Amino acid sequence: MTSAFPLPDLPVIIQQLAGILPLTALVEFIDLPTKLHGFHLTGRVPLWNWPITPAGARLLTRTHENVDACCLDSFDRSTTLHCIDGRFGDLYPSSTPTTTRLWLGALKTYLKIPNLSPRMQQDNIRRQRLEVVLFQNSNNTAATTQPADAVNGSLASSWPAVLRRATNWRPLPYTILSLTGWVLWASAVGIALATQLYLAAAYLLLLPLSGLTVKYAHGGEPRGLLDNRPSPNSRVVIATNSLNASDWWLFYGASPTVNSILNKPLNRAGAPPSRYAVFVLQGLILGQWALAVATCAFQNWNAIFVSIWLAFCSLSSAYLYPAQQGVRDWLELDCGVKARKVTAEFSSRRSMLVAMVYLNPDSKTNGLSWINPILAPCDERTRWERALLQYIDDGSFAIEEKREYWHDFIEEGVEMGRKIESVIKELQTIHGQVDIKTHHV
Repeated sequence: MTSAFPLPDLPVIIQQLAGILPLTALVEFIDLPTKLHGFHLTGRVPLWNWPITPAGARLLTRTHENVDACCLDSFDRSTTLHCIDGRFGDLYPSSTPTTTRLWLGALKTYLKIPNLSPRMQQDNIRRQRLEVVLFQNSNNTAATTQPADAVNGSLASSWPAVLRRATNWRPLPYTILSLTGWVLWASAVGIALATQLYLAAAYLLLLPLSGLTVKYAHGGEPRGLLDNRPSPNSRVVIATNSLNASDWWLFYGASPTVNSILNKPLNRAGAPPSRYAVFVLQGLILGQWALAVATCAFQNWNAIFVSIWLAFCSLSSAYLYPAQQGVRDWLELDCGVKARKVTAEFSSRRSMLVAMVYLNPDSKTNGLSWINPILAPCDERTRWERALLQYIDDGSFAIEEKREYWHDFIEEGVEMGRKIESVIKELQTIHGQVDIKTHHV
């Protein structure tokens, strides 16, 4: 049967490429582990964006039991993020290491605070980089658990809120990408059928079926924080990839929020996973591979259509709406937590620890035992602590303390702590949230 809309013959070189390009469906051009992690967390991967590679198939069939942890947050698939509680001094591995790193990677720096200490000009110093992350609860808290009608009147009256309600609280970039993809997908299927490219049409039809099955097998609802109640009590948690690292984070916010983000599991919402959906998914994945290989064998427009769609899926996952952006949007829209980041650099670890002590609201009431995993207790440390707390209170040193090597570190750290504190005050004023304060405010 002759096609009603015949396509031109492909040049020889394009035919040769057509015999290779669809095989990218079997190669890791898409970072499926990170993509699946984002899906476990947010449920936001368009159904048309589910080409699955062999490595991805193994991951999909092994991670459907994800009630307590998303794909890359499980301890056998993640790198430990060490956390130190600034109140009680507990050292524990974060329950959300990959999730935390993803939204941190997508978080823009609000301000980089300059360090004017003369020591920063020296060449033999061990620089330490600190990112201070301030958590603030926004008005759309618990968006995943409340229906759209439950939103308060002031929020519902603004046009961004109306748009979020209309898109089921989904961020606008994702909504635009999803709708654009569906238009392109429907156009591609229609053209393929009109031009009798049945292999390409069948492959395109399998993708949303695969995505729908993944949703039933892995869950498709955004997860939420276990406890995100407003609280007048602030909490500091220190985090690092290694206790001997040069990069550190200080998370600062309401105690329930900080604990829920770093220390508590992000429980899966919605219906439990379907065991039968996993078997159906395996059949759909085999169908994807068979059709991709078949289009290579024919070396015609079927292969071109499949290759173009694979390229579009890869572009969408890597650049148009990457997992990092999705996780950041999840934190703000689904959990109702706004995060702001301030960065600073120090000339030594002692200077950085001084700034942390200054910013920690529990330094005076609960002591400095939280420093123990970083700096072991000893007589020298006791003198340092006494001098540090005295300098924070009245800005003075005893005569003998000025001869100690850590004298300059204390001055540098307290000065940087004051600068960071002023930025935190500014952010709290801008966003109308002034209940989270250090003991110096």
